[in-house]
Amino acid sequence: MFDQLRTMAIFQTVAELGSFRQAAKKLNLSPSVISHHISKLEEDLGTPLLYRSTRRMSLTDAGVALLAASQRMTSAAIDGLAAVQRRASQPTGTLTIAASTPFSHSPYVETFTRFAQSYPDVHLSIQLEDRAIPLAGSNIDVAIRGRAGNLDDSSYKARKLGNVHFSVFAAPSYVQGRPMPQSIDDLADWDWLQSLPVPWSALATLADGTAPERTPRTAATCFNLTVARKFVDEGLGFMIETYPLVANDFRAGRLVHLLPEVKLRPIDVYAIYPANSPKDGLAHLFIDFMMDQIWATEYGFGIS
Repeated sequence: MFDQLRTMAIFQTVAELGSFRQAAKKLNLSPSVISHHISKLEEDLGTPLLYRSTRRMSLTDAGVALLAASQRMTSAAIDGLAAVQRRASQPTGTLTIAASTPFSHSPYVETFTRFAQSYPDVHLSIQLEDRAIPLAGSNIDVAIRGRAGNLDDSSYKARKLGNVHFSVFAAPSYVQGRPMPQSIDDLADWDWLQSLPVPWSALATLADGTAPERTPRTAATCFNLTVARKFVDEGLGFMIETYPLVANDFRAGRLVHLLPEVKLRPIDVYAIYPANSPKDGLAHLFIDFMMDQIWATEYGFGIS
């Protein structure tokens, strides 16, 4: 099939130029090779395509029909190549992203918005789940996760975006009248609203590896940021979550930043993507875009 397409292209050049010799010059082939391809094409089709004489060359009816078909084929190929080139300079297509539900909140969601504004021809398909979506067999182009081990399939790669720091917080109504905690173990006398599927001993471990000795009462287990945050706003207890999600609330006084000097162990965040993703494809474009965001520097995300 591919050999026939190549031969059709040679035939088209001969027919359009009206000369074996000129076609040979344009294609950088010898006239004998050109003649061989035309003869082989005629043999395969079982009909002559060209009338040859020492002075002139003309097309048979079959040759006229084949030239028209070949020209349509060439035009389609040129259009296809041009479309690919336009895609490289003006990205198009669908980009499917999987992430946890906190990415529906600021400042993370603004990244999706700015990417969509920067590349209006790219259709974003965003899947936000409280569980890790299996990648194997899926159409996911990029998954944003707090781990890179135990990938679903060895055909995936992980690029570290950076790390995110945790903060402890509560509503002013809950904090009022309570002695401010001085250490992570002081929180054992408070009410914990668990929003992450991580045990207290792991979540409250300090950056230097020191694990907490005491455990607070778990007032509610949500495994969902929106629900847990509503409980916090209603003064039911305190939460531990990543700093970027609550930084603006600290500034505005909507939340109280507890233990601001205590450094909890950060989490490394990775972009997981298929190993065969093209370097100039949408997955790499989005990952690079995330790393360039202003908030990434401000909140320590994207900074190893």
